Amino acid sequence: MSSSRMNRRTFLGAAGAATAATALPIVPGFSGLLSQAAAADTQTNLSKMVDMRFGMFNHFSLGTFTNQEWAEPNQSPTLFAPPSVNCAQWADAAAAAKMSYGILTTKHHDGFALWPSAHGTQNVANSPYKQDVVRAYCDAFRAKGLKVGFYYSIWDRTFGVEAWESRHKVSGLEITDAIQPGDMTFMLGQITELLTNYGTIDMFMTDGYAWQMGQQAVSYQRIRSLVKQLQPDCVMIDIGGLTEPFLSDAIFFEEPLGITAPAGNTYAGMQGQTISNGWFWHPSTPTESLMSKSAILSHLTDLEPKYTSFILNCPPNRNGLLDTNIVNRLAEVGAAWSPDTSRPPLPTQLLRAEHPVTPVNAYATAFHTGEGPLHAIDGLSDVRYETCWSTWSLSLPQSITIDLGGVWSNVSTLEYLPKQWNRSNSTDGDITSCTISTSTDGVTFTQVATGTWAGNGKTKLVEWPARNVGFVRIRVNAATGGYANIGGLRIGGRTAKPALVSTTLPGDGTVYRLVARHSGKVADVEGAGTANGTSVLQWPWLNRANQKWTFTSTGDGYYKIKGVASGKLLEVAGLSRAGGGNVGIWKDADAPQQHWAVTPTGDGNYLLINRYSGLSLGVDEGSTTDGANVEQQPYASQTRQQWQIIAS
Repeated sequence: MSSSRMNRRTFLGAAGAATAATALPIVPGFSGLLSQAAAADTQTNLSKMVDMRFGMFNHFSLGTFTNQEWAEPNQSPTLFAPPSVNCAQWADAAAAAKMSYGILTTKHHDGFALWPSAHGTQNVANSPYKQDVVRAYCDAFRAKGLKVGFYYSIWDRTFGVEAWESRHKVSGLEITDAIQPGDMTFMLGQITELLTNYGTIDMFMTDGYAWQMGQQAVSYQRIRSLVKQLQPDCVMIDIGGLTEPFLSDAIFFEEPLGITAPAGNTYAGMQGQTISNGWFWHPSTPTESLMSKSAILSHLTDLEPKYTSFILNCPPNRNGLLDTNIVNRLAEVGAAWSPDTSRPPLPTQLLRAEHPVTPVNAYATAFHTGEGPLHAIDGLSDVRYETCWSTWSLSLPQSITIDLGGVWSNVSTLEYLPKQWNRSNSTDGDITSCTISTSTDGVTFTQVATGTWAGNGKTKLVEWPARNVGFVRIRVNAATGGYANIGGLRIGGRTAKPALVSTTLPGDGTVYRLVARHSGKVADVEGAGTANGTSVLQWPWLNRANQKWTFTSTGDGYYKIKGVASGKLLEVAGLSRAGGGNVGIWKDADAPQQHWAVTPTGDGNYLLINRYSGLSLGVDEGSTTDGANVEQQPYASQTRQQWQIIAS
């Protein structure tokens, strides 16, 4: 799937833990358009989901046969060898428990698909079983009057990305490779199969965004757009480890991680727990005591007023059946429980950016070391791993500017997720007063909203009349503790879907030179070389072909920068994510280390941010010497990291 040059590189991150919050956030007194229109369908679909109340989760895949919760990737599909798969038995057990729906793990982290996918070879078609488990599941559950949902892991370990797991290895903090454009095509293709070939899918659950690569590396915008196009009434749920919604329509509370619906919760929610010791079946499962009937009933009683459906994982065994102890326990629960239909209707849900646009870059007036502006948009917001832009120890006001990678129509909405980890000890950093401005060129900004928020850690939203937007600037005027944190931002349209109007650069073959702001010298391919790996240096402008570049849009907000003399692309050498990583040229591999965000700073200069590393193109140590190395550096808002892009 990726270039043979992919290998392991170091990446430093910070982990944190989220704590429960308790109340529905209130849209604050922002000026601008605050219409309730177009929320009715979402409200109706979420109401239907929470009114289901009780459902069955079925984890069934390679891990069933390998005795692993996270099966290793790229194992032989022949390991998946049930003699048969009796989904009707699962559905009977769900109906006996008075469950209303089931959600099947169509593909877990190991990448093995339970349907004969046309994408890749890790699927049932290449196993001894060969039958379409997804189709059998849908048919069996619908035959019992049960609704059907799919779980699909965005984190596919066959892609070679092991970010979160590796960050927590005692031996060191490492990351492997990166999501490639082909991986995105693979995901979109599989999701299309699932949401096209199996009838109405009521819920689509994703996993891996918030704690592996984030929504910048894997575009939530594109995933969401596809799901809603194919299944408009499908409720999207993301396993994100938070008690505040960020991705998706409904929130998922993952109980085994200690994430439970808080008292007074009014978000449309789903809380997941497993009846046995693990999400997948293990040899001990048939003889375990399981979650007790009283505990299951207690969960249903507790979650009822919290508008949270209880989804109980029941893992099928290697014979494709639920073990007898599980079947019996579910029957006991069904005999003792009936839903409380007297509960009031689901309260009006938080308005959302229904049609998000994935940003490509962000810069700020200031930030605390290690908590730069890109952390506000990376989508890594999870109890297991969270990043944020922070101005800790720096006085306010400060601002952060978000680059949407082009000008989009119908942009009207911004969601702000305050820092979630360690809230029991500190609420400092929650923005309480800010000004929102937008721009189409990154130079001239127009104020579109002002207002105040409570510093309570809740998800916030602001709207303004839909307009063409390429850049969104948040000026933080006040925050709890005197400094600001942003754990996550989502920008887009709510009532109308944004469309790309124009790109930052025309991408029409225009030839440019890249001039370092601090030195006035240009990016030059060393010795006019054309070999892969030739370094890029700064040199006085001599109007030579090895000092000239063209920009070609990747189609999703980034650019490939091609040397005119060599015909090769500007990239970070050796797949480095380290500050000081060398920049050179390489043949076109359509890989993220060759993709660059091009962001105007508003004063005639640009930031060039590498998609793979998130670091800035700069000149080593700010040198003005001929031949100084051009490299990648952590963004520090310095002139050595700013470039003029001048038509030659």
